[in-house]
Amino acid sequence: MQLLLFSMIFPALLAAQQGVVSVGPGVLSPQPSPSPSVPVQSTRPADLCAIEGQVLNAATGEPVKKANLVLRRTDVNPAAGGLPIGYTTASDAAGQFAMKDIEPGKYTFFVNRTGFVSMNYGARGPMRPGTTLSLEAGQKLTNVVFRLTPHAVITGKVVDEDGEPMAMVQIQPMKYQYMNGKRQLMPVSGGQTNDLGEYRIFGLAPGRYYLNATYRSEMMFEPQMDRSARPAPEEGYVPTYYPGTTDPSAAGVIDVPAGGQLRGLDFTLSKTRTVRIRGHVQNVSGPSRSRTSVMLMPRDRGGYFSMMGNRAVGPKGDFEIRDVPPGAYVLIAQIFESGRPVAAKFPVDVGSNNIDDLLITIPQPVDVSGRVEVEGGQQPRLSDVRVMLRPRDQGPMFFGPGSDGRVKDDGTFTLSNVSPDAYDVAVTGLPDGYYVKSVRLGNEEVLETGLDLTRAAGAAVTVRLSPGAGQVEGSVMNAQQQPAPGVTVVLIPNDAKRRERMQNYKNVTTDQYGRFTLKNIDPGEYKVFAWEDIEYGAYMDPDFVKPVESRGEPVTIRENSRERVQLSMIPAEGAGQQGRAGN
Repeated sequence: MQLLLFSMIFPALLAAQQGVVSVGPGVLSPQPSPSPSVPVQSTRPADLCAIEGQVLNAATGEPVKKANLVLRRTDVNPAAGGLPIGYTTASDAAGQFAMKDIEPGKYTFFVNRTGFVSMNYGARGPMRPGTTLSLEAGQKLTNVVFRLTPHAVITGKVVDEDGEPMAMVQIQPMKYQYMNGKRQLMPVSGGQTNDLGEYRIFGLAPGRYYLNATYRSEMMFEPQMDRSARPAPEEGYVPTYYPGTTDPSAAGVIDVPAGGQLRGLDFTLSKTRTVRIRGHVQNVSGPSRSRTSVMLMPRDRGGYFSMMGNRAVGPKGDFEIRDVPPGAYVLIAQIFESGRPVAAKFPVDVGSNNIDDLLITIPQPVDVSGRVEVEGGQQPRLSDVRVMLRPRDQGPMFFGPGSDGRVKDDGTFTLSNVSPDAYDVAVTGLPDGYYVKSVRLGNEEVLETGLDLTRAAGAAVTVRLSPGAGQVEGSVMNAQQQPAPGVTVVLIPNDAKRRERMQNYKNVTTDQYGRFTLKNIDPGEYKVFAWEDIEYGAYMDPDFVKPVESRGEPVTIRENSRERVQLSMIPAEGAGQQGRAGN
């Protein structure tokens, strides 16, 4: 259930749904660039800002009442200085809204309402960021109009090979999206069939989808062993894509229009020859009263979000996963120690024969302790800094350490019950103007090579921060040499190896004046790109970037450098998206 919940929430956290924002004439004239640092002292009443506008139905033009609007701060650490991180309000019967007493700064602005697709200020489509909203001291922003797109609904029925309705079948609309630079099918919503085999999926943005049906018996957390007196052939229901294929590359594309009601998307699930996997989980830490579970996940496609089996392990460590089609998988065993997950993974290649006596060992978890050191004479606040470990193997092993690695005032931190594995060290909540200059495991530098806890468990980690972070600011112009709001600006390292790691990228969207600021940048050689329209994470795909590589603006970041660039927007039709299936 943890994975299922994550797969449902993750796309919603990223999505910036389609809509249009119009602003009254004369309101958005360019203003002087704000200071890159935001003061935390109390703001004078005269410097507080206000926003007014209206929410309309994009299809009918009618006012939308009871829409929830959220203005969320993006340019300060939420814990710093006691400043509010966001403001909310709702539209009235005329669809109008007003917000007052807003701190100057940079914000994202979005709205949601039942029956409509959620939308960001200035967003160009689903899974797209919106325009950063810059509010200057004392600014009163009026005539902001959100036009909400009515959501789409798809319905259908699932029956078995005898035409009988199937209950508890999980239905997932899926889209091709980027994850760690790879384009793969990932779910964006979901539901399940009722006792009549019927399902209804709502809240969909317009777009192209693939529909997947998975029989829920494969997801149950129950230790089971087949004890049939008359064993039947190994057959089971496997995940099926509409209109009836187990191969995602052969799945039918479903074009969902805005506000569409697509009915009759029916499935027939038929049993096919499958394989059974039996094995034993051994916990080297000794017997545990915590529940142990095993999961089987595909290695080659959508491993982050698809799960072939999820079973609780019996009291003696035995498990059985049935109805597994041939393919390449990773078997993951997980146990919770003191409320934190410890896991082990094991590659499994499934052919035509059952697999028995598989042994997977959950290793002894380790504690990672360390210290954050700061160069220079000043001692910034460190209590907002967190040290986290991200699995270096970006396969379906999505489990991280069980501790948030919060840094204490004295600079020390501890991550408890970490699975021995190879990790990248990620540091968040850095003080403004600082970057991670070095990460050492004992005497070994591991900032770029990663932290290998399988061979160096017990060594202390030292994270060194430098106050010499660089900054890039500038503006983006469109083909008509006009400021381009809502454009995605991405800082990409030149070094091919550094391009493989997410933490080496920085991205931001331009504000309503076409301006942007990228802060806390490590020294190095980079290129800066400005895309009119780009899917989240596409810039990590070398094949996506290659056609427009020459359009990146080179920039060299040195200690404490402040660089300014003016960028030309890469229009959507030239953003490297031609010929891609499943957009």
